[in-house]
Amino acid sequence: MIHDLSTFAALKQRMRFLQSRQKVLAENVANADTPGYKPKDIAQIGIDPATRGSDAARRMGTVRYNQAANLVVTNPMHLAPAGQGAGSVDKGASYETRPSGNAVNLEDEMLKVSQNQIDYQTAANLYQRGLATLKTALGRRA
Repeated sequence: MIHDLSTFAALKQRMRFLQSRQKVLAENVANADTPGYKPKDIAQIGIDPATRGSDAARRMGTVRYNQAANLVVTNPMHLAPAGQGAGSVDKGASYETRPSGNAVNLEDEMLKVSQNQIDYQTAANLYQRGLATLKTALGRRA
């Protein structure tokens, strides 16, 4: 019954995703000294990283472009033609590779782990409050 409600289903799916991401981030931290190891991360489909304080959002640089002529304004001081839209381009990974070939930055990984933990706790709190609201609506004490 409770899994038929879209809000609870979405929260459950979000919490499963965050658990999976936690495992991947923990592997990155565990392999911080492994030669040749490249950090991994998973992104949830449908979540725009530019709307969050994520690692990918920091790598996004805003550029203006003219869709009709495929012109790119590379400097914010340049004048843009009328009707020109704004977009964003991913500048790529922001990590450095050590001489051993390892590219894990512990500070970045720990920030991701902390943000993931906060996101999971938020989803769990919303789930609990939703259950309490349902219990109250059914006449039971929360």
